[in-house]
Formats: sequence, C-alpha cells, structure tokens
Amino acid sequence: MKLSKTTALAVVAFGLILLVAGPLLPGGEHLSRLNLPSQSHVTALAADTTGSILVGNQDGELWQLNEGQWGRIGIDLDGQPVTALPMAMASEPQRASIGTGGGLVNAPPGMPPLLMRISDILPIGNSLLVGTGDGLWMQQAGAWQQTLPGTNVYRIERQSIDDANFIHVGTIGEGVYSARLDASELGAETKFRPNRIGLPDNALVFCFALTSAGRLLAGTDQGLYWQAAPFAAWKQLQTGLETSRILALLQQATTSELDVNQNLSELWIGSDKRLYRVALSEESDGVHAQTYASPIDTTPEQLHYGISWILPYGDGILMSAGSVYRYGPTGFPGWYWISLAGVLLILLGGWLFPNQPSDAPGDAEK
Repeated sequence: MKLSKTTALAVVAFGLILLVAGPLLPGGEHLSRLNLPSQSHVTALAADTTGSILVGNQDGELWQLNEGQWGRIGIDLDGQPVTALPMAMASEPQRASIGTGGGLVNAPPGMPPLLMRISDILPIGNSLLVGTGDGLWMQQAGAWQQTLPGTNVYRIERQSIDDANFIHVGTIGEGVYSARLDASELGAETKFRPNRIGLPDNALVFCFALTSAGRLLAGTDQGLYWQAAPFAAWKQLQTGLETSRILALLQQATTSELDVNQNLSELWIGSDKRLYRVALSEESDGVHAQTYASPIDTTPEQLHYGISWILPYGDGILMSAGSVYRYGPTGFPGWYWISLAGVLLILLGGWLFPNQPSDAPGDAEK
C-alpha cells in the first residue's frame, strides 16, 4: 500500500523527531554508580578546577577520572590505604603530597618523612599542613613543627572572612581548634586555640563547609552546626538530623534566579546511611534551613557505607560511599526504544512513499 507523498513525508519527519529526541529526553535526577575498574573500598576522593577526579582506595591504588575515562596512576604507595588527597592537585597526582595509613608520600622537597597515619592535608601558600592522630604538623623551614600533640585531627578547613584568613581543625573528641593566619601563610606565630563554644561536649567533628557568605558549617556526631564568625558561639542548624552523624558536606550556589534573589543556596549532607539536601538562606542574623533535609532516593543495592566525601561534578555531584557515585540529571531510561521507533518510522515512511511515474515507451516520439 502506497500513501500520498505528503503523508509519507510526515511519517519520515515524525521518525526523525523521535530519533533525535530519544537521547535528549529528561529522566529526572538519579543516583548511579560509576564503573570504577577496581572493586576496592574507596577511602579518599578529590577534584580540582580542571574537572579531574582523583580516587584513592584501601589497597593503595590511585585512579583518575578524565573526560569519563578511568586510568590507573602509577604511584607506589606500598599497599597502604589512601587517607588524604589534595584537592588542588587532582589533575597532577605525581606532584602532590598524598596521605596514607603509613605516612606522607611525596613530601615537599627537603622535608623529612612523616611516618604515621595521615588524616588530612592542606597546602597553604608554600607550606603544607598535615593532620594526624597525634596533632597537626606544619611545614616550617625544612622541618615539621608539631602543634596540638595528642589531638586526633580528622579534618582541616581554610576560611576567608572579613578580609582575614583562618584555619579550622575538626577533631575526634575535642571539637574544633582554630587559628588566624598572618599574611595568608603558616608561621611560628600560628597558634591554634579551642573554638568549641556551643558545640556538644567531646564533639566529633567530621567535616566542614563554607556558606555563600563565608560562614563556617561543621558536621558532627550530633548534627550540623554553624558559626557567625571565628570563635563565636556555634549554633545548631535545624535540619531534622540533630542526632545523626554528619560525615560530609557540600554547599552549592543555586542557578535559579528566584533562589538567588532570596539568598538561597543548596547544602548536600552525607550521613552514615543516606544522602540529603536542604535549601539554606542567609540573613544578617545567620544561617537558616528552609525545610528539613530531604533524603535522596536510592535503591537497595546502593549505599552500604557512610558517605565520606561530596564534590561538585558537572551538573550534579560526585560522592564516595565505599564506591564512587554520581547524582544528577539523567536521560530518560527507555530513550533507545524511542529512537528505535524513530528509525522504524523512517523506514516505513520510505516504503510508503509513492513511486514516481515513469514515461511510457514511445512517449517521447509522440
């Protein structure tokens, strides 16, 4: 059966629309596991401004994600678990200092080795600040200067606010210690002192984040806290997670014009079992959660471990929870069936296209 030329062209056009539209159809936001070649438990995650992602695991392997492809980094860590990666050097791991369960690998030139478990590292100017289970170690004139001996340091964060620079140290059992930096550099005069007024007694501080206005957030074993200025009293942020361990935080500016006008931003929260997000507003009186934190839906086979890191990644986020996961917009799950239907309609339209009439023999002679 042949149809009119117009009808056949309409069938072909509709098929082309389905073919092109299939991969472009939105499928909402979903959590998906990235296909990291190694099955070892992920213990550290870092990213830099180039978009490069660096992953360390408990078997002492380093993997790098560039343009969607994983590659193994050939650095010998003697099988020690990776415990700390520098964010700014994710694209150049061969030049970066790396924290492991056995010490600091690739220590700065001229510096003696640090042979103890490293919990966090933070480059500051031309120096390196290293957190361990036995306090902080500051790179000073070719030697390591220890401060806060006996303190179990877990996380280190830098804050710039009101034209001043501060370093904050989250600890296991001692809350927060903080110090003001002079001339944005570490020095012998950098003195850390307790900064825990308003925090629970013997607080475990696992993570930090900075709000859009530069205020400091701290994730603890008893919920989330914020601070108006360094050494001011901490206040609990009411998110509905006041009894939960907050293991990872990421604050992101919103792209919505309405949210920008209302001084709203988005805070991602990682706990022992779930990923959450909540809208934050900032006014002169402080930081406020607009609602209780909303849990992100996951499937039963996902998230068997606590969320240890959350990083921005494209139009979504990247996080580690035993493996590496991406959360963000995805295509429509059955888009390929739509595109296949488009191909079939194109073929059908071609078959239904009417034959062109041919000249009968001898017509040219008449």
